[in-house]
Amino acid sequence: MGFGNPAAERMAIERTYEDTATVSRTTLQKINNISKHVPEDIYTDSICALVYSGSDKSQQMQAQNKIDYDAIIFFPPSLSILPGDKIALKRFGRDNPDSTIIYNFEVVGRPNVYATHQEVRVKDGDLA
Repeated sequence: MGFGNPAAERMAIERTYEDTATVSRTTLQKINNISKHVPEDIYTDSICALVYSGSDKSQQMQAQNKIDYDAIIFFPPSLSILPGDKIALKRFGRDNPDSTIIYNFEVVGRPNVYATHQEVRVKDGDLA
């Protein structure tokens, strides 16, 4: 495989993805004649890869530890992921569908989309 064949390159990259994710988005739905914003799963069990970037910016000072990391999730380029979407990532979910390691993220900014993949910047803001 050489460079210049995006389909082959994409296939090679996606073989390295070890996680799965559910992407959800708030949509406006009419329930009993009342319009409500409701979270809706847009993609489920999408293959992906999680990479933490930078360092721990949590600056722990109190008993309640707030986790504050920046991360990038690599997805196939065919998915339409928007700023504000929520991502529930199952760590090692591709190799182990029974994995119970779930991380919750929120998409910040627009993803960088390439022919072979897309890089989605996310914020991890859980409490420890």
